Amino acid sequence: MLRSRNLARLVAPGGVYGYDLEVHVGLERHLRHRQRKEVRADLLSGHGIPLSTGQESLLAARFVRHLEALHIKRAPQLAGAMRKDGGYPMHVDATGEDGRGTSLVVYNPWRHWVLGAWKLSTERADLVLPRLQQTARTFGRPCAIMRDLGRAMIQAAEQLVREMKWDVPILGCHTHLLRDVGKDLMEAYYDRLRDLIRHHRLRTQLRSLARGLGRGLSAELPKLRDTVEFWARSATGHVLPSGAGGAAFVRSLAQWALDYAQEGDGLGFPFDRPYLDFYRRCRTIRR
Repeated sequence: MLRSRNLARLVAPGGVYGYDLEVHVGLERHLRHRQRKEVRADLLSGHGIPLSTGQESLLAARFVRHLEALHIKRAPQLAGAMRKDGGYPMHVDATGEDGRGTSLVVYNPWRHWVLGAWKLSTERADLVLPRLQQTARTFGRPCAIMRDLGRAMIQAAEQLVREMKWDVPILGCHTHLLRDVGKDLMEAYYDRLRDLIRHHRLRTQLRSLARGLGRGLSAELPKLRDTVEFWARSATGHVLPSGAGGAAFVRSLAQWALDYAQEGDGLGFPFDRPYLDFYRRCRTIRR
C-alpha cells in the first residue's frame, strides 16, 4: 500500500485529525489557557468540528510531544542563533508544590527562549545536574549561569562547571535574594495586617455593600455611570451628590477598593502585597 506524501504532511499515520487541528488545540490550551469545554465549543460553532473531551485531551498532549520533538530537531539552528548573540546566559530555576514534584526550567532570558523543561520528583542536585548537562550538550557553553539560592541548584551549577572545565561565572539570582530578604523583613507584619482584614471581614462587608447598592440601582446604573465619572473629575470637596447619584458613587468606590489585585505585577510576596494595597485603597476612600 502506498501512502501519499502530501497526505503524510497533513495527517499523522493512522490519524483522523490533521496537524492543523492539533496545533489549534495545543495553542488554545497551553498558550491561551482556555478550558477544554471552550475549545470544543469554538471548534463546533466556528468550524463544524465535533470533538470529544478525550479527543481534545489527546490532541493537546500530542501537540506538546511534537513541539518537544521539533525543539530538539531545530536545536542546531537555535544554538547557532545564540552563538551570534555572543552565547547565552543559562538561567536555571525550579518551582513546585508539596507532594506534586518540581518543574525545572532552563531559560535564555536574552532571547526569551525556554531551552529545556522537565518534571522532577524533587529538587536535588543529582536530579538537576543531568538536565543541565543535557542543555550544555545541546546548545553549547553558556556565557554565565544564573541560579537560585537553594542548595541543590548551587551544587548542580558548581559541579557542571567543574566537569565541563568552564571558566564561566555562576551568579545568584537577585530576585531570589530580594524575595528572601523581603520575607525576613516584612512577613510577620504583613501576616498581622492580613489577619486583621480577615478577622474584621472587611472585604466581605464591602462586597455585600456593593452588591446591595447594585441591586437597588440596577435599572438606573447605565444612566448613572456618566454622572459618577463627571462628579469624580470635577468634585472639589467630600460632599457626595444626593439621591441615586450618591449611592452609585459609593458603590463605585467600594468596587474600586475590591479591585486591589490590579496593583500587583504577578511576582508574589514580597514584591506584591495585595492586602496592603487593599488597606491603602480603603484609606484613600476614607479620606
